[in-house]
Amino acid sequence: MTIRKLVLPLTFLMLLGVISCKNVEKKERKKVIRVEKPVTKVDITIDTSNAFNQLFIDSSLVNGFLAADSLSDTLVNRIRSFYNSRNYQYAWFSPEGIPEHTMSFWNLLKNYLNYSKDSSVYNKALTAKMEALITSRESVKVKNDSTFQYLELSLTKYFYLYADHEYAYDAGFDMKTLEWYIPKKKLTLEAMLDSVIAAKGQFSEAYAPRNPQYTALRKKLQQYKAIKDAGGWPRVNSKVEEMKTGYKDAAVLTLKKRLKTEGFLEGEDSTFTNVYDTALAEAINAVKEVYGYKPDGKAGKTFLKDLNVSVDERIQQILINMERMRWIPIETRDSGRAIMVNIPEYKMHVYENGHPAWDMNVVVGKESNNTTVFTGVLKTVVFSPYWNVPTSIVKKEMGGRPSQAYLDRNHMEIVNGQVRQKPGPWNSLGQVKFLFPNSYDIYFHDSPAKSLFNKDKRSFSHGCIRLKDPAKFALYVLDDTAKWNAQKIDSAMNSGKEKFVRVKRPIPVLITYFTAWVDDTDRLNFREDIYGHDAIIAKKMFLNSVGTTWSRQKAIRDSLQQIKDSVKKKELERKEKLKQDSLKRAKV
Repeated sequence: MTIRKLVLPLTFLMLLGVISCKNVEKKERKKVIRVEKPVTKVDITIDTSNAFNQLFIDSSLVNGFLAADSLSDTLVNRIRSFYNSRNYQYAWFSPEGIPEHTMSFWNLLKNYLNYSKDSSVYNKALTAKMEALITSRESVKVKNDSTFQYLELSLTKYFYLYADHEYAYDAGFDMKTLEWYIPKKKLTLEAMLDSVIAAKGQFSEAYAPRNPQYTALRKKLQQYKAIKDAGGWPRVNSKVEEMKTGYKDAAVLTLKKRLKTEGFLEGEDSTFTNVYDTALAEAINAVKEVYGYKPDGKAGKTFLKDLNVSVDERIQQILINMERMRWIPIETRDSGRAIMVNIPEYKMHVYENGHPAWDMNVVVGKESNNTTVFTGVLKTVVFSPYWNVPTSIVKKEMGGRPSQAYLDRNHMEIVNGQVRQKPGPWNSLGQVKFLFPNSYDIYFHDSPAKSLFNKDKRSFSHGCIRLKDPAKFALYVLDDTAKWNAQKIDSAMNSGKEKFVRVKRPIPVLITYFTAWVDDTDRLNFREDIYGHDAIIAKKMFLNSVGTTWSRQKAIRDSLQQIKDSVKKKELERKEKLKQDSLKRAKV
């Protein structure tokens, strides 16, 4: 079996477009004059029992907004149709906070503004409010009050204004599809699967996003539906920490049947033995490639956990990521270069003119400090950087105000009340960082903890993205062999003196969260739901959602915490009883 290198597909770079001629083409073509379709009737089949969102807005408020905002008749009808199709449930905010798709749209809009400079889709007050909410999104409490009602309706307005500008020259784009970009009604997993495969209802060709990756995922569903209809695949339970070549056990036979079910191993069941042979090791390597493990031919217990994920969960995962594909930007600046980091894949991909150039392993934020999904533009390289330690880290990890001994030991100092670490090989940012301005204070940087890049799963940072080979990236980003060759970059990284360098050709950056996609070899890839984003969407999309890797781990953590709390409570009760008994004896 030949194992080919798997890379994110070219269709992902249609998300960044970077086709330098496209803006020129827009000037040469005429805008499309669209024939507006009738306003959608109110969908009364949507109610609180099956709505995607449990927050609803009064129709009179929508009508009042439309009347007061001096909108064109076309835009008024589009927005009214949008809310009719949802039976007036909120699209952009939910009781749980700011949904993932709202973040995606906001990033999409900012990406459009980055390359188009189109002020007609920019609102200063709305931008300020949204940036403030998104920055503090974890503590945001959404209420159905005038503030969120206005923001809800304003986002819908700019959703249509954005689409009107972005697709102004695209005769094939149907504005009616926007009514399907945000799910409206929960379905059972089975009902949604059937609808997707049959291309009916919201999954019809007419409403499908113009994204080849969406289509590729939909094609893969047929294979997994067949597996589901046949009863799924068997669970593999190993008695040892790691099965490898030469090992004999009944679990090996089950493992072979499991791989055959998903198409990674050929042969009749009757020919399979309980011996872990070379053919099985090669098949394991193929599976590991698409599950995000190093291909070492072994089946350890951590890997088997991923292999034992049910076919229902894999189908759910595909459907969730199909929804994410609706929010992929179709173009950005025409620099010819683009960078994408897919968080669950722990990898950065570099593209040139829409084609993969090279990639690099990265470390992303741990669950408690997760890396945010957003778009930006890389503009600055900082050699030998200081690390200005965030206040949250000073409080949680340094006891509030570190002692002078602690500061000296860690090459730190306090300047204007701010704890910062001096440049050098000890610096937590390493010896270079790369800035792309954003509200989340996230950037790329070097790291002294090199061993972390060799792990299969790499979520260890406080939110920023660590690069395995930052010197190579600096050489690529600066793209100036005369002034910034490898030797000069190495010298700047080791100078011990902070130096800011402006990037002559700023590079678009896209930070994504895809846990399922189809690669250039037409093979479906899966990754772990490390931040629980899939788990949140699953509960909102499906009437019978199944767990994800994150939700199962959370259930275990919650159970252990309950046990700890119970033990702690009993210990406190015991001590209190001893205290009361002691007081009683003292009185006697």
